[in-house]
Amino acid sequence: MTVMTFSTLRTVLAKSRRRHTTSSASNHRLLSVLCMIWVLSAAHWIINVYRAYSAFMLFPAGPVAFYNTLSLPSYTARNTVYCLLTVLADSFVVYRCYVVWQRRWWIVVIPALLLISTLVTGIGVIYSFHQATPGNVVFIKQVKPWVTSYVAVTLATNVLCTSLIAFRVIRNRMYLSSVNLARTSNDPLWTFLVVVMESAAIYSSALIVLMVLYSMNSNAQYVALDITVSTIGIAFTMIILRVSLGKSSDTQAFGSTTETLRVPSSSNRAHDLNVNVARLVEVNRDYSLKDSTHKLNTDVEDGSDKVHFDN
Repeated sequence: MTVMTFSTLRTVLAKSRRRHTTSSASNHRLLSVLCMIWVLSAAHWIINVYRAYSAFMLFPAGPVAFYNTLSLPSYTARNTVYCLLTVLADSFVVYRCYVVWQRRWWIVVIPALLLISTLVTGIGVIYSFHQATPGNVVFIKQVKPWVTSYVAVTLATNVLCTSLIAFRVIRNRMYLSSVNLARTSNDPLWTFLVVVMESAAIYSSALIVLMVLYSMNSNAQYVALDITVSTIGIAFTMIILRVSLGKSSDTQAFGSTTETLRVPSSSNRAHDLNVNVARLVEVNRDYSLKDSTHKLNTDVEDGSDKVHFDN
């Protein structure tokens, strides 16, 4: 995750220095989110290392008693960091859904309510663990309802947003494919990979595994929890990189762009066409037209692209 994070920072910052575009400020905001995710993930890992050292080297009663003492400050700090990380990640998913759906606020009403529920249940989890008596495990009745609710609400937020984003991405790519503006849209594997990357589907998958393991009272949930932290970093690094480089299926939030196409005419003379689009799309620059004067206009109405060829 660390390698991906710093590689993304280097790539995006290098591009920003080469091109002073209107999206630079937005890219910097995205990189700020990426840095916060990395800081929280690193803090979670550091706390885990500290707890392992304390359990095996410092705690008088041994590692089992240490890990069964849920009210320790280090455990409270670990839960707090994880809660902040998931709230930040879920907030980004909700915002991403809002952007992909052309900033239609009603699309994210339910996800926003679920996000608030995530914050509330997360606070409940932290408090219930802090109040637990020593010698208890994480599956006791005092905390299990809070943990189950927290993971369930987080999962619901991500599944809903993932589904909405995936639907939008597939719809856009199918439309672009129908007008031959996206060369890769006809490849099912590539479309699947784009959907997975842009919708943070791997994060939702990790939450499903965590939910199942915790419901089964399996200690493997500890491993799943730590994997989820890394998954958050990886998933959102891929999203931020694609958006910052203009490779996402919908980047309307970061301004319009202009593409210049060289379109050969019937007299074999090339003409420059300036194409203003409200979002960044994959353009087939080898696209040719039969007539000498064709103008490509891209309009955005009600969140859908309508392409017209005017003689």
